[in-house]
Amino acid sequence: MKKIILIVFCLLLTNTSFARDVNSGTISNKRCFILQALGNGALGYICPKSSLCENDCKMGQFVYLDFDFDFVDNQMFHVPKGYCLYADGVYRYKNVEGQQRTVRKVKLMFK
Repeated sequence: MKKIILIVFCLLLTNTSFARDVNSGTISNKRCFILQALGNGALGYICPKSSLCENDCKMGQFVYLDFDFDFVDNQMFHVPKGYCLYADGVYRYKNVEGQQRTVRKVKLMFK
């Protein structure tokens, strides 16, 4: 009986959440394809590391870039040296059909 209680306790302990590391939300990819520029940010794709052109970027993760870099539609964006992308929450918007959509919100962070 003691062994069962010990095993259950260990399983519960391994599933608990600990404080997040500073670098745990960072995204290592350095290129983005801006699909639509918005007022304070943009909707776009984080390009996979293996992507060669803009069309390959659309296979990446669709995100909201929560910083203003004077984005324009259909622009390739490269993260400046010394900075990285950091996942921080979600962004909700309505698409052209009026459906509510949710995407990951990404911010720019100094390393």
